[in-house]
Amino acid sequence: MRRGAFAFTLIGLMLLAGCLGPSTASWGDGDNAVSVDFDRASTSFTSTLGPQKESMDGLQAVGCTPGDEDLGVDKTQAIQFTGYLAASQMYASHTDQVQSIGLSVTASAAIQSMPFKQANEMIEGEGARVDLKDWNDPLNPQTGSGTVDLDEIDADEDSRWYILGLIPTTEHIQDGMLSLGEWHQAVTVKGYLVASNTSNAYGYHSIQTVRDDCTLDVGSQNREQLFVMVTGLELDGASVTASGDAEDEWVHGDVALLGRTGFVMMFFVVGLGGAVAAFILSKMFVMKGARDTMKILLGQVGVDHVKKVKQDVKKAKAAGMVSPTERRAEQRGPPKKQTQKKSESSGALAGFDFDSALADDSDSAPMKTSGGGSSVVVTEAAMEMESTVSQQQHSEDPPGGNVWDAPSRTSSAPTSVVTPTSQPQPKEHFSSVAPTRSSSPEPKAAPKKRAVRKRKATVSKQDEPEVQEQVPPQKETFENEEEFSDFSF
Repeated sequence: MRRGAFAFTLIGLMLLAGCLGPSTASWGDGDNAVSVDFDRASTSFTSTLGPQKESMDGLQAVGCTPGDEDLGVDKTQAIQFTGYLAASQMYASHTDQVQSIGLSVTASAAIQSMPFKQANEMIEGEGARVDLKDWNDPLNPQTGSGTVDLDEIDADEDSRWYILGLIPTTEHIQDGMLSLGEWHQAVTVKGYLVASNTSNAYGYHSIQTVRDDCTLDVGSQNREQLFVMVTGLELDGASVTASGDAEDEWVHGDVALLGRTGFVMMFFVVGLGGAVAAFILSKMFVMKGARDTMKILLGQVGVDHVKKVKQDVKKAKAAGMVSPTERRAEQRGPPKKQTQKKSESSGALAGFDFDSALADDSDSAPMKTSGGGSSVVVTEAAMEMESTVSQQQHSEDPPGGNVWDAPSRTSSAPTSVVTPTSQPQPKEHFSSVAPTRSSSPEPKAAPKKRAVRKRKATVSKQDEPEVQEQVPPQKETFENEEEFSDFSF
């Protein structure tokens, strides 16, 4: 997330390149603003750059006349300050140290006096370098170690300097002063000095003189510290005018040669277009490498077969054919949800369905379990058959017949019923009996006597034992249901 935000910020800065600049005072009557009503005979200003709102009026502009070195309030030509811009300072507000006319200064400049052409040909690094520390006083910068120490310039200095406190005369001039934020360039400042009622006032006009082209001469101290009411600026390839309607008018955010619109268009064409082109080229290189690797692994014949198969697949799809996998999926249809049946008895054996094993086509009545935890199921048909046999025995057996006891089955050894004729007892169907499980161990009761219930069809009635007392049919139980585990038929 942070990387994405960082990349977005870089792109935004590229779009705003040339549009950013130092903060400065605004024009008008609001906070941190200045307003100047310029007139050569009487100029007034209102400033809110200081701790309190300050106003001054009655300022007279001092100009020159070409060919005359003297300056005066009656001269109409603007004075020029030409040279190499070594340092500058923009003001959005002033400290308590600045008073009176200094509150109307919105920018200060340190210009090394020299012809414009010489300054324009100055190679970067060869010109004067100023280590600016503090510039609260518009006419007194505090500098450190550099090629030039502005606050230490005196008569022994080899170079000559203008230290100017710039006062804008129009809103266009105020906006154009941002061009001075770029150091180490050739510049010409045009404007008027401020007349003073007292001689040698700090920053005002006193005994300065000009050359024939109205360029101000630097005095014997090699430094001129003056307030200037600016009416225009000249830069390399651009200019700033009071009306703002020059053909080469400098505009904040303008880019050399391309301009602001040209720069934005260049960003979209070169930046975004180049990114798309680089992506396409990289993808082409990757695909080419993959094809070369496939040729090495499969050979040319294998590659031809792969192409043939791809063509056949496309033709088959166009003809409406489906693959075997799709056809099987269509035949199966959507998957159905299978519900698992819960066992009716907690003791039922997993994986074995006694209902299905004991079901009869002719008898669809519900099954009844023998009770307890056993999984043996007794059908109603078996119970009816058992009841019928019991009734037949009750009606046919003579009274007073011998009754033999059938010992109870135990888990240790199987028991069997012995008849008086010593004939083997027929095997009973396992559906006639069912195990019974008790929840808690109980003392076993004495085994009850029961009559023989079944006889072979071939035995005569005379040989059958007589039943003295009819005992209701009782289901035999298994003591250990775990041994009843073989259900093979």
